[in-house]
Amino acid sequence: MAALPDWRAGLAAQGLATSDLAPHVGTAIEGLDLAAADDPHLVSLLHAACAERVVLLFRGQDALGPAAYLDFARRFGGRPDLHSQRHYCLPAHHEIFVVGNVEEDGQRVGASRVGLNWHTDHYHLPEPGLFTFLHALLVPAHAGDTRYANGIAAFEALAPAMQARIAGLQVRHSRARLFRMLFPEASAEALEAERRAMPDVVHPLVRTHPDLDRRGLYLGGEWGSAIEGLAEKEAASLFAELLAHLTDDRFCYRHHWRPGDVLMSDNRCSLHRASEWDETAERRRLHRLILIDDQRPH
Repeated sequence: MAALPDWRAGLAAQGLATSDLAPHVGTAIEGLDLAAADDPHLVSLLHAACAERVVLLFRGQDALGPAAYLDFARRFGGRPDLHSQRHYCLPAHHEIFVVGNVEEDGQRVGASRVGLNWHTDHYHLPEPGLFTFLHALLVPAHAGDTRYANGIAAFEALAPAMQARIAGLQVRHSRARLFRMLFPEASAEALEAERRAMPDVVHPLVRTHPDLDRRGLYLGGEWGSAIEGLAEKEAASLFAELLAHLTDDRFCYRHHWRPGDVLMSDNRCSLHRASEWDETAERRRLHRLILIDDQRPH
């Protein structure tokens, strides 16, 4: 594994100020126009920063258009996801999925229930999520926050006996089970198509982060994952115990959105969860991009 660059010093040398948002999660980077962030060295610094801090915040990206947003995301490797629910994607940029309750010409153009559970993106794939990008266009004034949790910090805080107990366990991840929760309006035919296209996968419960060479919890998602090799009741109890530990405030950052915010997050040893808002009174629109990893978890 190649050593990561000293991203704090490197960003400071480029005139960019950084400030941590919580002890284990989140760093704000000020003074960067993402549409112009095409220098390979700068990209490597941001990659290293996101791997270590889980979440990077770039405020004031109001003028960032979809094409420039996609160009920025592509600089970090992997491959952009193409969501199966294509009617919730931008017509000219199918890699960009609309999250929220906005309507155009009387039709819902976003998925409002996406993210309302603790999960890491695309854990149901053989090579799951690498980085996720969220660009806020419309946000509720006082709700709709997103929380992020650091699975490495949480694993390292576990008692040694618990670390040893879970080190070799596997988790089964089901896209079909998740799909029923995310898209309750979908037809039985659509559900069966998801099941055929994305069979269940199994990943380790404790994953080694490939950039950091540190172990972290990799639970998947509370709506679609179950620990293998244990009695059902024991598996559910252990999953709930680890989820409660990982999402404790000690290991989390809660982001209150402003229009123009872009969040970049590392999926490889983390969880995140959106929170509810009053959909009858307020509108929310985020543009999401997910890069698929080129490595299976190990």
